[in-house]
Amino acid sequence: MLFRASYLGIDLGAEKINAAQLVNKGNNKIIKSLYQMENPIGDTVFSKPKEKAAIRQCLAKINKKFPSNNVVIGISSKLAMFRHVTLPLLNKKELKEAIFWEMQEFSTVLNSDYISDYELLEKQKDTYRVLLVAVPKDIILDYIEVAGDAGFFLKALDVYPLANARVLRAQKKTDVTAIIDLSSCNREVTIVDDGKIVFNRNLNISYNSTTSKEIFNMISTNTNLTDHTASGLGFLSPPYKNLILEISRTFNFYTLQSKSRQIDEIVLIGQGSELQHCKDVLKRIFNTKVYTGKEFKYDFISKNLVIDGNHLDFFSAIGFALRG
Repeated sequence: MLFRASYLGIDLGAEKINAAQLVNKGNNKIIKSLYQMENPIGDTVFSKPKEKAAIRQCLAKINKKFPSNNVVIGISSKLAMFRHVTLPLLNKKELKEAIFWEMQEFSTVLNSDYISDYELLEKQKDTYRVLLVAVPKDIILDYIEVAGDAGFFLKALDVYPLANARVLRAQKKTDVTAIIDLSSCNREVTIVDDGKIVFNRNLNISYNSTTSKEIFNMISTNTNLTDHTASGLGFLSPPYKNLILEISRTFNFYTLQSKSRQIDEIVLIGQGSELQHCKDVLKRIFNTKVYTGKEFKYDFISKNLVIDGNHLDFFSAIGFALRG
């Protein structure tokens, strides 16, 4: 069976730019190619001419390697505002009208022009669950300009919670999964149940490689981590303690809202191999499975593709490509 249409997802992170190419093979989408490069400006906002030129050069290089008419690029969650709303079952016209008025809430907190969109997350017995998103208009226009100058015709700009949930849906995951993204441009928790987003929340924390090294040193020098975690979080440094508390609050909120359902597993993305230092602490504190690096296997990957390094570096890029 020959490969047909291709789909390209680009995760434009502050540290790395990751790209994933998916193709149709028969009735399935499979991961054909993955690519990673440094982000030369160290940011996801590029309003200055030199910054735009640097990002344009990176995207042009990706376009040369993976030309595609189905390109989706991610917008950092730090640049977006999210609202989860529940609406009654309505006809198509009434639903659009209701969503329009819900969108107006963004104008009370955003001080500039913005572009908004929505996704119907789930149709329940008597209601719709809807995710609303707004991003400042100038940021959207910068992304479109730079992508176009690099030779891309964008199919869409997308957000990370939706992209990450798509990967779990493609994996046919039915468990309740918490995706914890600790990249500097996102820092959020997305809870996914049976492939559908239930809840997402930005983490108001200061977490960086220094924090990761601190916890790595603590784990390396303490042979009895179980006793430490059983006695509370006092043994952790303040930044790491805040991280654990924010995650715990998010999990507790989900449990209350979902009538005592628990998190079945955690997928940890965002800081490459450094995240391995977090695994033992999260596993013991939350008493659940934690996936990092090569422990997470993609079921829809070409047999000829070998992933060097951290499999989860490409998690979001694959999710963006799946939108195609």
